[in-house]
Amino acid sequence: MPTFDGVAEHAAEGCLVKPVMLQFFLDSGRPFKFKLHLERSGWRAPDGWFHASTHPLASEHDLWAYIAHPELIAEEPRSYEFEVAVLMGTILHGFYEAALNQMGVMVPLPAGLCPSCGREYLPKGKPQSARYCLEHGAADPETRSRCHMDGILNFDVQGTFGFDLKSIRPYGLKGISDMDAEAFRAKWPKYWAQMQECMRLSGLRRYIVLFQEWGTPWTMKEFHIEFDPVFAAQTEAKYRRVLATVAAGETILDVPA
Repeated sequence: MPTFDGVAEHAAEGCLVKPVMLQFFLDSGRPFKFKLHLERSGWRAPDGWFHASTHPLASEHDLWAYIAHPELIAEEPRSYEFEVAVLMGTILHGFYEAALNQMGVMVPLPAGLCPSCGREYLPKGKPQSARYCLEHGAADPETRSRCHMDGILNFDVQGTFGFDLKSIRPYGLKGISDMDAEAFRAKWPKYWAQMQECMRLSGLRRYIVLFQEWGTPWTMKEFHIEFDPVFAAQTEAKYRRVLATVAAGETILDVPA
């Protein structure tokens, strides 16, 4: 396990990933040699499953339309700026995951098939390719819901956490402090709901989200998210109602808020 000597002043008390990454960057003797496999993140057409990154906060009408009438859901145009941001975010994810693995805190992928995408988990020693899944996945067939996580981290005494990396524009984290979970939920409710759904599906009960700014001053901020059983139960019940309505051939109307 890594030590945090010399970097504690740059991270709030309780941070776990941020000190590890600061130590990684500041250790001039540590090699930066990774092989990263990049897959272009294209549009995900409706596939009959609810996804943690998209659906936990959606209305029952929108979820019903997604399941009952996938042919009506079209891809939205994507700009040059969006495509570049997605590519840079993919590169950043690959780098951070490789670094955390080298620092000894990333839980290795299990053997077998990923329950989320059905691909084989990348076997140890095999080169990365589109054939293999590179991230921990979780799924619940009964509620037709699934997710991929950027990683699962283990910090010995502190325990095990789900992990997700988010990138953001320069100064996008201004005014928000490390470890302020309430501010995180207020500013990024969709991300908070995504973490809750990943915990519901995986059985994990704590999650770390690390934000990295793209550009000077390259600020990092870390947030710890605790499992909310009430929100999880509400999400599960909502999915079950939608699936039951579709199975019965009934309709959920779009009721104005």
